[in-house]
Amino acid sequence: MFEEAFLRVGERLGSLQTRLVLALILAASVPLLLIGAAIYLRFEPLALCRQQVSSLYFGTAMPDRREVEAGEWGRFIDEAIVPRLPDGFTLQSGQGVWRSPKTGDTIREDTRILMVLHESARTVNDALDLIAADYKARFRQESVLRVDQCAVYRF
Repeated sequence: MFEEAFLRVGERLGSLQTRLVLALILAASVPLLLIGAAIYLRFEPLALCRQQVSSLYFGTAMPDRREVEAGEWGRFIDEAIVPRLPDGFTLQSGQGVWRSPKTGDTIREDTRILMVLHESARTVNDALDLIAADYKARFRQESVLRVDQCAVYRF
């Protein structure tokens, strides 16, 4: 009789200890999950965006002191942008000012801006990267600025 009562108390304590251990594991895992989510969002800030707007800024000053001409820009649009962004885009003109990391000189130049509204998708992001790489190679540019932002849009 005493033995049975002792076993019942032991079973209850075992169950309580198991619950306590599970509660502690759960309590410890919540902060770890939150830290993991924060780290992920730090390196993938647009991860929660369904829609976004991406812009590429193309400088027109080339190293040989000449500018990308209108005809060259038109061919670039037809050959590099249209095939990669068949759903559409917007082009704007602007004036850019930046400092060259190579020479330290302040550069003022005409700038062409490509804006694309799109669902967050790897295909569009890859297309934008290819467009920027193509422009840099074709017109001997040090860089093409890219800006990505969360957006809400509808047609």
